[in-house]
Amino acid sequence: MNSSIKCDLQSGTGTWARPDLRSDSCWQVDLAGGPLDLRARRPAFTVVELLVVIAIVGILVALLLPAVQAARAAARRTQCRNNLKQIGLATHNYHDTFRTFPMATHWAPGGTLYSALTAILPYHEQGSLYVQYDANAPSYGVFNEDVISQRVPVYLCPAMVLRRQVPALTCGEQNRAAGSYAVCTGTQSGFGSVHNGAIVPHYAGPTGFRNISDGTSNTFLVGELNYGLENFTWSSGPCQGQPKYGTAVWGIGHPGMSMATTLGVFNSDRLVNGFDEYQTFRSDHAGGVFFVMADGAVRFVSDFVDDGLLDALATRASGEVISGF
Repeated sequence: MNSSIKCDLQSGTGTWARPDLRSDSCWQVDLAGGPLDLRARRPAFTVVELLVVIAIVGILVALLLPAVQAARAAARRTQCRNNLKQIGLATHNYHDTFRTFPMATHWAPGGTLYSALTAILPYHEQGSLYVQYDANAPSYGVFNEDVISQRVPVYLCPAMVLRRQVPALTCGEQNRAAGSYAVCTGTQSGFGSVHNGAIVPHYAGPTGFRNISDGTSNTFLVGELNYGLENFTWSSGPCQGQPKYGTAVWGIGHPGMSMATTLGVFNSDRLVNGFDEYQTFRSDHAGGVFFVMADGAVRFVSDFVDDGLLDALATRASGEVISGF
């Protein structure tokens, strides 16, 4: 103890201060009561200390955030793979029942635009939704609206960003739920008469495993579509000229909705060759697009894939020799 500490009567306070033998401080004795501790209390954080703490927290967040984002992206990729796996298995089960693949659409005059993704609903635990669908009535308009307006989780990739309201009823869009996947009709325009993919419109089919001479492990069955075309706009109606980004929906058998090809620039974020990219596979995953092959395996195809290889994978019987995939 510092023996030089002096404790005196506190003038005007009615208290007497005496030395505390255990420390360099004084006990204040209230003449009317017990002792009061006069030891100095620690001051609050200084501005410098507070700034240091904030800086440390900021550094930790900066270090952890990329790891968290990477983990979330990996989880989304895994879920997308699982979705495509279920779609592939459902398509196989459909084939086991009818000995053909579901047709991409009925869109001839008088047709219904009945989609392949609608046809396989009972084969991935969506039978209760399918029984409400009238296959003899059009998919467009109000005829099957109660069904095709329903969100089906298996048909939505968690990585897909909806850059606008879907459906955009105020823009005149019909009430149909968004989708992230499309059957592969081949390398040519879905609006044309040549369909060399695994799943084709009714007037070009039916097709089945017997028609895939290129090998089921080398043939796309279903791939991804998104709402990522930055310069694709509404062509008419209240929103004319505004960004539309895409029209991918599961309930309508139509190019750019539930049908896609490799005609345009692969995985593009804009229209480049007219409207070819509108009906070309694309996704919101970094670096490429997921596909389920005709054998049920799910593969990730890089943005840097060779165009010739991509077209070979999109056809069912073109006789290409595929290696390095």
